[in-house]
Amino acid sequence: MARPGHKFVNDAIGMVSMRSLTSLICVSLILMASMSGCARTARDLSLDKDVARDSLTTALTAWVAGQQPSDLLPKITVGDASWTAGKKLVSFELKTAEETSDGTNLYVPVVCRFESSGGKVATTETIYIVGTSPVITIFPQ
Repeated sequence: MARPGHKFVNDAIGMVSMRSLTSLICVSLILMASMSGCARTARDLSLDKDVARDSLTTALTAWVAGQQPSDLLPKITVGDASWTAGKKLVSFELKTAEETSDGTNLYVPVVCRFESSGGKVATTETIYIVGTSPVITIFPQ
């Protein structure tokens, strides 16, 4: 009968431990390889600057025309609290010469002219953040 400390027992325990360790390493490597495509970061999302500019123009033109952000769904998702609250946009100007990009989003300064209920026009500048992948999104900064 084999006893602990006996050469045969020590070799058998070493073989089982080595097999378990090898199996664990193989399973871990397979899991890591299969999950590598699942983790997407913002840097993985592409930006089409022309689509971003066109989409922002489309959205702001819809606002001037009295439409709601929901009218642009599903093509364009807009999250602007001023628009949703009913603020009246009468005109806008994209300052494309001052736009910047982080590779995923386009940051476009826009001069907006709003009309108050009393008929006064106020001008503000807002930077809109526009993404084009995986969907078109527009949010004020």
